[in-house]
Amino acid sequence: MRPARPSQPRTALVLAGGGITGGLYEVGACLGLDTVLENLRPCDFDLFVGTSAGAFVAALLANRVTPQQLRDTLVMDRRTLPRLTGSQFLSLPWRHYLSAMTRLGTAVPRLALDLWTHWRDALVLDTLGSLMRYLPHGVLALDGLETYVREVLTRGGRTNDFRRLQRPLLVPATALDTGAIHVFGERRSEHTPISKAVAASAAIPLLFAPVEVDGVDYVDAAVTKSAHAGLALDRGASLVVVINPVRPLVLDHPTLGRVRDGGAAAIAGQSLRIALQRRLHDGMRRHAYEHPEADLVLLEPYHHDLQLFDVPLMTYTLRLEVIRRGYRTTIKTFLGDYERYVALFARHGITLTARDEIERRARRWSSAARRAA
Repeated sequence: MRPARPSQPRTALVLAGGGITGGLYEVGACLGLDTVLENLRPCDFDLFVGTSAGAFVAALLANRVTPQQLRDTLVMDRRTLPRLTGSQFLSLPWRHYLSAMTRLGTAVPRLALDLWTHWRDALVLDTLGSLMRYLPHGVLALDGLETYVREVLTRGGRTNDFRRLQRPLLVPATALDTGAIHVFGERRSEHTPISKAVAASAAIPLLFAPVEVDGVDYVDAAVTKSAHAGLALDRGASLVVVINPVRPLVLDHPTLGRVRDGGAAAIAGQSLRIALQRRLHDGMRRHAYEHPEADLVLLEPYHHDLQLFDVPLMTYTLRLEVIRRGYRTTIKTFLGDYERYVALFARHGITLTARDEIERRARRWSSAARRAA
């Protein structure tokens, strides 16, 4: 029998979205927390909230899969978890493509005739826009991710059932037809499998097709909010640690160049990062005002990390480097304001590792990471 859940969560770990790269960064950040916190392991938080890619990591942490086990799996160690590959995130929905080709084959001749007949009044963009409805609902499929999470959570004493978790897990997603936020795991009667909820929360519009659950189409939870930290505060958490892997790159010196030099993809990526981080920081300020009794800790990448921000959000091949940077920036964040964090966490009965010991563990971990790479 599983131990009873805490009646009210005291500590919460909130993982924001950020594509594959964001999830990898969060694995590294959790490894950093494991180094810094003396008497609180990443799997021991009272409540987990995961958005988009963060839902994948949070689901495993809530099932007592440690950050080190996650990292080992990412370097092809299959002793604990099945091998995790990029194709499981980036699989193509071939059946949808074949179906779309059939629909396009029927629609194109009619649209071409209409364009030819009304060529003086027709706009090419309007014609192309009308073709969009015949294309697949997403470029990629989340079937592989859902299958992997289901496989992991149905073995080794883990569970794919929200109701059987020792530590509660909340996975928000956005209802496509209404714009409402639905929180999987919120109800005690939750019957949706965790793996399905993770897929629904990670369905980035256009990139992935919406995920249908009980007749409702869901898309990425980040469409509505970047991290959903309020879910933890509303449930009484007094310490909320938020890991946000997405922030804009700051090029505030002429020698650093300009974002536009990276082309259209760099401009779009920077714009998305600006929007997501601005919304997150606005939300954090609002939460701090509305919940003065709670402490919020925000962990993010350094805004001058040129190499990290040069990695596309859906890149898997550079996973070890992204994990390493998540670990390193978390360690540096705590060491950079060590005394304040000691006092903050002490208010919640949590002890930080001694500064010298953190530095020693970090050097040892970095050496092991380089050997593994």
